[in-house]
Amino acid sequence: MNRSLIAYEPAVASVFDEMENLMNGFWTGARAGLARGASRVPAVDIREEKERYVLEAELPGLTEKDVELKVEDGILTLQSKVEEKREERKEGWLLRERSRASFSRAFSLPRDVDAESIKATFRNGLLEVEVPKSAAAREKKIEIKVA
Repeated sequence: MNRSLIAYEPAVASVFDEMENLMNGFWTGARAGLARGASRVPAVDIREEKERYVLEAELPGLTEKDVELKVEDGILTLQSKVEEKREERKEGWLLRERSRASFSRAFSLPRDVDAESIKATFRNGLLEVEVPKSAAAREKKIEIKVA
């Protein structure tokens, strides 16, 4: 069974698809342009370590206040909705510009995670989410005794 974090797509029949499909899904449209009013999808890297999964999302131009991260029913959701307004008055004319940028990505969590202990840090446009594995799911060495 593939236990890695899975990008959640409602049309996908199985939550635990092959790793190749997972990685292909991340990169499809992941580098969308930052055109005004367009939805932008952040680039995301996910890796599995011995005691945790780590999700890293590139969020240039955003701050931690612009991003919402939540977990519900085994789904980790990363989303943002930013609206920017600008107004200039010069020599009898008025210029108003509004731009909106938003995205939402959802990831199905494996059964072996401790959802209550998820931590996130944001630094220089990079969001790092640590998803620890539950103690029961971690690798254990079993002592072999002589009979």
